[in-house]
Amino acid sequence: MSDLFHISGLKVAFGERVILDIDELAISNHAITAIIGPNGAGKSTLLKSLLGQFPSQNLSCLGESASHMLKQGKIAWVGQHEMFATPLSVLEYVLLGRYPHLGWLSRPSQKDTNDAHQLLAEFELSAFANKRLQALSGGEKQRAALVRALLQDTRIMLLDEPNNHLDIKHQHQLMQQLNHFQQQKSVSSVIVLHDLTLAANYCDEVILLGHGQLIAQGKPEDVMTAANLFEAYQWHITPQYRDGIWYFDSFQAAH
Repeated sequence: MSDLFHISGLKVAFGERVILDIDELAISNHAITAIIGPNGAGKSTLLKSLLGQFPSQNLSCLGESASHMLKQGKIAWVGQHEMFATPLSVLEYVLLGRYPHLGWLSRPSQKDTNDAHQLLAEFELSAFANKRLQALSGGEKQRAALVRALLQDTRIMLLDEPNNHLDIKHQHQLMQQLNHFQQQKSVSSVIVLHDLTLAANYCDEVILLGHGQLIAQGKPEDVMTAANLFEAYQWHITPQYRDGIWYFDSFQAAH
């Protein structure tokens, strides 16, 4: 089985500043993979590299061109700064996720609409289905973007800090939904996260970045050690495992 993504020779720089420098990286298929690390570590840059935005790299997705698969609608993407300035209702907006699968001039089917309503209900957006997208709060817009991506019904999802603007309840609901799609439909997700607890408890694999370098990759319990986290964050973070749940203590005495 091919890796979900395989990338080598990735080096991204702006002027003299090197944002990301990774010799080789393989991301597992049929898994939820978190990219974690401090601000400026290169997390979003790595995710965007998987979309083929940096031509100097050697990149493949399931053994094929990642940019080609993106054009075919086989990769769903939710960025940090989605464009919501559109005169669409929430239902019309989320149904945009179905258009990569439709023929020329075709419209979403009744099944597509039913699926949209089901997901809107799961993300507590049913009451807004016929309202203008701009009328939603930041968190509600973010949930709508996630519904749009889920409706695309792909086997690959790339999510850049999708928990921005979401409260605790909806953060967990999103991760549970990704787990459901991974288990029921073999959907692979690569997700940039700041919350270490979400990464450790919901993800199959973790990629830890620091200063534009790959510090560690593997199962959460192998990657998210106190030593690795200190190397990345330059802050004492203590992992604790209690009653089947990972916790992270990040209190540190001032000097």
